[in-house]
Amino acid sequence: MRRTTEKSISAPPCDLYKLTIISFWGVFWVDSSTKQTIEQGFSKIAQSCKIADDLPSIRTWLSNVPKPWLLIFDNADDPSIDISHYFPVGPRGTILITTRNPDCKVHQTVGSYEFAGMAVDDAVDLLLKTTGTDDLSSQGSRLIARNIVTTLGNLALAIIQAGVAIRQNICRIEDYCDIYRRRRQELLSRAPIQASSDYKYTIYTAWEVSVNMIERMSTEVASHALELLRLFSFFHFDVISEEIFSRAWRNKTRRPRSDWKTSYEVNWLCRDDLEWDPYHVREAVALLSSFSLIRVDGLTNNVSMHPLVHAWARDRLGIAEKKKWSLATALILAASIPWGKKTSDYSFRRSLISHVTTSIISLKPENLFVIGVGEKELLEVATKFISVFADTGQWQETVGLEEKVLEAMKRMLGDEHPNTLVSMGNLARSYSDLGRRQEAMELEEKVLEASKRTLGDEHLNTLMAISNLARSYSDLGRQQEAMNLEEKVLEAMKRMLGDEHPDTLVSMNNLARSYSGLGRQQEAMELGEEVLKARKRMLGDEHPKTLLSMNNLAASYSYLGRQQEAMELGEEVLKARKRMLGDEHPKTLLSINNLAISYSDLGRQQEARELGEEALKARKRTLGEEHPDTLVSMENLMFFLADLHQQNNPQNLVLRPALQPAQKIKGNTRSRWSLRSWGKKKGSNE
Repeated sequence: MRRTTEKSISAPPCDLYKLTIISFWGVFWVDSSTKQTIEQGFSKIAQSCKIADDLPSIRTWLSNVPKPWLLIFDNADDPSIDISHYFPVGPRGTILITTRNPDCKVHQTVGSYEFAGMAVDDAVDLLLKTTGTDDLSSQGSRLIARNIVTTLGNLALAIIQAGVAIRQNICRIEDYCDIYRRRRQELLSRAPIQASSDYKYTIYTAWEVSVNMIERMSTEVASHALELLRLFSFFHFDVISEEIFSRAWRNKTRRPRSDWKTSYEVNWLCRDDLEWDPYHVREAVALLSSFSLIRVDGLTNNVSMHPLVHAWARDRLGIAEKKKWSLATALILAASIPWGKKTSDYSFRRSLISHVTTSIISLKPENLFVIGVGEKELLEVATKFISVFADTGQWQETVGLEEKVLEAMKRMLGDEHPNTLVSMGNLARSYSDLGRRQEAMELEEKVLEASKRTLGDEHLNTLMAISNLARSYSDLGRQQEAMNLEEKVLEAMKRMLGDEHPDTLVSMNNLARSYSGLGRQQEAMELGEEVLKARKRMLGDEHPKTLLSMNNLAASYSYLGRQQEAMELGEEVLKARKRMLGDEHPKTLLSINNLAISYSDLGRQQEARELGEEALKARKRTLGEEHPDTLVSMENLMFFLADLHQQNNPQNLVLRPALQPAQKIKGNTRSRWSLRSWGKKKGSNE
């Protein structure tokens, strides 16, 4: 049982323990790597027991031996070998199979057990013993060792290799993780000298043996499996869904492809069939799974890889191959990302965040937009990736990529091309999300000036630029200017698009924000109710834009003293956002902050304080201590604590500032209700 990844054996742990204390008349070990090694193992049985050296005779002899025996089929990993062909029959013996092929479970009679990795404490003990450490109880040593074994995914062979490298002074135990980050491939490919284990493979060469076996199959399925393994190594190692490939195929078939893009496509994944056929992917996945190079979730069919297998699959590629497969993966990912605004589109984009992040790292953004062939296609990839970052609230990553896209757009198309101006507007939006509102306003003024000059005063892009600038004015406390601009935009939108066009509703929503900022809460509420009613009918109750409208209407209710209605809407929005966006998305934190205010207004001060502390802690961690939204949370928490103190000590006089529709915080006009919820999403005015 000296394997590097999970195994399946023929008995559960309790029976395995019994096997170690039962006295067997004979224990026979057969290396089951290949048919040849199996036959050699049976020949050794024949020689030891002095019987005829042919397989049928040996099997018959074992079947008739009256005493208990144990026959171990070790390394039965090759899915092309039917191991049951070699089983003796009858009840006298016990057969134990060690394998990385999950299909071998069909041979079990009393159960099987999978070893996916050691328990952390056992892994720490193994590492310290291998390094030659005498005191296994030292908490300092165990803490350092825990970090190492966690990095190695608790795989026994990798831990032994690490221990030997430390014992042989290749690196110190304190330095191992740092050296691993820089020299992973060398460390995990290094064969230990005089190691405590007699296992013939390193952690990397063990998996290489599996690849060699797949290569020797020389079939179409084997070829597909090897290409899929290379692709998987440039995804994140967890939750690789078949939907990524099916969406990419559908989007690919609807659009012409350049020769450059075609050169990086995987032919069998991009064939021009009439409809998507998952059979080829599933066949290849099944083959990789049979060698335990990947794991397939039985319920979802999602693929995952052990982090070390994932690293090895990439490390084994040369420089040119890494470039090819990283680009191929990025093109598939980008092709799968929808531009749509349905709830399912938002949900799918958010599901890709770990894969997009991994792909960006492998592509090295500083080298992504080089002048030459493929630049246009890579710009499209980057723009798709930006939509994923924006939908998941990754503002810093969004800005970093958008700045590079804008540079490339200016170089390719010029400073005032409509696509360049769209990129400038999107970058301004991200600056605003990061709290860089003065920069956002200055950039939006440039966009508006250029749009008016090149497109005209009432082009939709110009109107979008006006609305975006109004938002920046509002963020900076210039509420009257913001309202004047929004009223002009809404008038034009209604005339050009109609009262219930999505862009018209965006303008109505933004004007309601301006009214609220000026204290015109009744008008803000009436517009908000109109927008919410239309969005529920057109988009559904849980579309992100519907939730935004619900949040903003709750703010209007709060200002008008309708606290119970504000709280009920706030609870509904928070519940939906937690489910759809996660606990720490900026919009979720905004909903937490706003619900805390409703609780406070209703006298539920303890709950308000708890939510306020939750929002502040998360905003500090995700946005930074100086972000305007963090400062809003700090101010609100002070209010909650003062209210709670007053509630618990009614005899004491507690002074606090009177609440106004907007308050100044370090030069940024902010409402006690977080008006950042009225912010806009990429690709629209909202």
